[in-house]
Amino acid sequence: MKKLFILGGAYSQVSAIKRAKELGYYVITCDYLPENPGHKYSDEYINISTTDSKKILSVCEEIEIDGIIAYGSDPGAVTAAYVADKLHLKGGGLSATQILARKDKFRKFQNENQMNAPAFVCCSQEAEVENILDFMLPCIVKPVDSSGSKGITIVDDPGDLKQAFKYAIGFSRIGKVIFEEYIHTKYHQLHGDGIVINGELIFMELGEQRFRDCVPIGSSCPANVSDDIKESAWNEVRNHIKKCGFQTGGINVELRISLEGKIYIIEIGPRTGGNYIPELMQTATGYDEISASLHLAMGEFDISSRRAQMQYCFQYIIGSHEDGIFDKVYLSEEIEEQIEFLWIHKKRGEKVFDYRNSSGVVGVAIIKFQTRQEMDRIIGTIDDYIRVEVTEEKHEIK
Repeated sequence: MKKLFILGGAYSQVSAIKRAKELGYYVITCDYLPENPGHKYSDEYINISTTDSKKILSVCEEIEIDGIIAYGSDPGAVTAAYVADKLHLKGGGLSATQILARKDKFRKFQNENQMNAPAFVCCSQEAEVENILDFMLPCIVKPVDSSGSKGITIVDDPGDLKQAFKYAIGFSRIGKVIFEEYIHTKYHQLHGDGIVINGELIFMELGEQRFRDCVPIGSSCPANVSDDIKESAWNEVRNHIKKCGFQTGGINVELRISLEGKIYIIEIGPRTGGNYIPELMQTATGYDEISASLHLAMGEFDISSRRAQMQYCFQYIIGSHEDGIFDKVYLSEEIEEQIEFLWIHKKRGEKVFDYRNSSGVVGVAIIKFQTRQEMDRIIGTIDDYIRVEVTEEKHEIK
């Protein structure tokens, strides 16, 4: 039986772990959180941090794995590429993955290759912020190496730059922050997943990413943009993939279309999207991205085809608007009938936080619609249809 090593066992990785078992693989999972739900579905769990690449390599050599994947996980992507390169397995390639996984390296790569890229400045010390007070505003401030929207702020006032720096650096493992030009657009930011085989982009679907402040609340498919824009997006992503040398695996893409019509690639994550984006891709297009990414990690190239007719659907990241004790997720009767998938990560009585980054996610729903008009109407008033209900936290009397 072929052995697949999956880095992580969080909620959004459960689907991949279950699918890998269905495909007949012996599945080993790892992270430093034995209580993560995915581990109960794997054949074997090993308590190692997904970022400890050398220790994971040693384990993988010992158990003689046939493939490794960091499914929907930024922290493990470099580890997966490192191990795959060392063991001559299929993957994105370490050099390319390191470029894509670090925001500062990615911007430098774009500049060196004369690609459209936001202006940017990086700094590691608060004193350095003084030197960028004239930086073009508004700008986006974020850690160079975090994920899940952690540490991100949109800044309009120069007086807020230092506070944004302090917030961002608290989420950076290497203690580095990037200040980026904000790309204005008349469209939503485009967001979705792709599949790359031997350096060729063979599948990609982009939806419209919706935000509350600078935190994504979901993506809707298909994107309401012209075929010319879609073709330009394909060409830009394909060019990035070829230039950086990414080889094989899933990618997660975010891009913006400037007011002048230029395509700006904001990020290409060297792994499939989190928060059930592969399930959104399959619901929208019929393309089985979960199976495709697992097959590719194992060096198998039997890739499923996509549906001809796109479906209108929305991946909604369910979060609370306030801190409190989780009671339930309210679903209106109208929306219940249209929910294709629903995952709730919290149990009644657990603490929940105002949704400001991935640590505040309560669950995810994927909702199907008959028309774009219906989809846009419900997304515009989504709290009327789905919302987190909390109770106030009870404090012990001392």
